Amino acid sequence: MANRGGFSGNEVREESSWRYPIGIFAATFLLSVIFLYYYFGPTVDEIKGDVPSPAISEDAVAVTIGNHTFAPPANFTVYPRARRGGSRDELSLYLLWPTMTGYAPSFRRDFLENAADTRRIDIVIENRTPIFDEADRIERLYLPQAIDRNGTASPYGLQKYAFQEKRSDTPSSGYADSELYIGADTDDNLSAIFCFKDRSAVTSPECWRNYEFSNTVSVTYRFKRPYLPEWQKIDDEVRKFITGLEN
Repeated sequence: MANRGGFSGNEVREESSWRYPIGIFAATFLLSVIFLYYYFGPTVDEIKGDVPSPAISEDAVAVTIGNHTFAPPANFTVYPRARRGGSRDELSLYLLWPTMTGYAPSFRRDFLENAADTRRIDIVIENRTPIFDEADRIERLYLPQAIDRNGTASPYGLQKYAFQEKRSDTPSSGYADSELYIGADTDDNLSAIFCFKDRSAVTSPECWRNYEFSNTVSVTYRFKRPYLPEWQKIDDEVRKFITGLEN
């Protein structure tokens, strides 16, 4: 509404009494939306599919790594991004030992918690051209770092090798917190298995092995140390599983 009675004789306009409350409400609403999204909305990693999240679907997903295409069921995949398929540098999978089955809500604890005795096996298939094969790695990389190249006899058809402990005043290898076990797999090929030392500082000790699937693809799998007695069976079943995924 216009008021022409100003001192200068110019027209004076009265501002609406609703302008400031509406502005305050809009600013408060916007800040609330930002606050809620910041604390409860998806993160950038979640949007990209880089946060581990289980799936119950058993539909196969075609993923190409190197010059190989693998088609795992979705409930074996760890990250949502893998379920989009296509070409990837690596593929993370998990499954349950000894059934070799994928995620199911009834086994949620095994898949999502990191207990020392969980039956989950973690697998990473990656595009990598190895410099050495496993036999060369044992001879050229691992054994020269061992305290005793002869090792000590261990159960389960394995020879055990220890490494120098990590100390501030003593140089050590990158294997200081682990032990190496070498044995023949079911095809009589030498296999190198590393395990974190079984001690209280390591609440969930793991063992792992890396092997060459081809000249462009390597596989690393991990399992919990309590299942080391079954290492040959685990190794055999994992290799069969990966081979069976190739499309």
